Amino acid sequence: MGDQDSPPSKQVPPGPAPETGAHRGPLRIHVVAELTGVPEPTLRAWERRYGIPMPERTAAGYRLYGPHDLEQVREMRRLCDGGMAASEAAKLLLSGFRGDGAEAQARLDPYAVFAEALMDAVTRFDDAGLDRQLRRLLLLGSTTTLLDRVLVPVLREIGQRWHRGEISVAQEHLASHRLGTLLRNLLQLSPGAESDSRALLACFADDEHELGLLGTAMRFSGWGLRPVFLGARTPPGAVRTAIEAISPVLVALSVTITPERARARELVDDYASACAAVPWIVGGTGAGAIADMIRARGGEVEPEDPSALRGVLRTMLERGSAQPAPATRPRRKKP
Repeated sequence: MGDQDSPPSKQVPPGPAPETGAHRGPLRIHVVAELTGVPEPTLRAWERRYGIPMPERTAAGYRLYGPHDLEQVREMRRLCDGGMAASEAAKLLLSGFRGDGAEAQARLDPYAVFAEALMDAVTRFDDAGLDRQLRRLLLLGSTTTLLDRVLVPVLREIGQRWHRGEISVAQEHLASHRLGTLLRNLLQLSPGAESDSRALLACFADDEHELGLLGTAMRFSGWGLRPVFLGARTPPGAVRTAIEAISPVLVALSVTITPERARARELVDDYASACAAVPWIVGGTGAGAIADMIRARGGEVEPEDPSALRGVLRTMLERGSAQPAPATRPRRKKP
């Protein structure tokens, strides 16, 4: 029979049929399937492969699911619907599930679990473990979700710990290199890679920190723009050359360490001149201190709340499309 495809794990004496109308007492597999929306074959597969759930059995081998089993099935489905692999969801449930309460829900947050695992690997300088966690991370959900829920919090935590002296430069470099490699690989496979609307991204001429800008490139790609990433230490002249070559609809610049006031004014003026009529925006931890200069030259400053960035970009692109193209000088005729 379909309900007896594996040996009984826990036996209980046979009893009266469960009161399915009120869902009281032990539940048979078909009732659990109806209540959770998880098909019976899937329930059997989860039990066989992952031990989630492990219902009691009658002497005849019929499964009887209790409230704890029912809640596990619901949580398993929720995690899988969120993009997590069934095997990873089962590990989380087996290691942290307690049935109810905010604390149990926090333990079940797969993004918090992965962020903690990544930080643990960085702290232990475990390069193999870090690579392993990053590969598993790709099974967890969309790139934008991973960015917001895992990668950005981890990058922020790494920066804070480095400033407090809790991790070394070597550990910070290990994390930056591995996360940067992951983001670059994801960028090549991102939805915007085939778009005709290009966004040019570059760091200020004196700035070497490009991880935040890679994250911005991932967001742009998810919104239908094709990121063209120039990376660290990009001078205004290089931005000008790239604009002339690819005609981007938008330029995004990043500055993580605010330059001295005179140097900042020089760079902002030169970037504004290089962008000309192309809308441009500056983000990064160093942008706030020079926001007045940026706005005075027609640029925008990236909002602190990532959820507000898309609206700002939409306004910029609409304003940019309404502007006439810059006039070009006529070629001089040869005598």
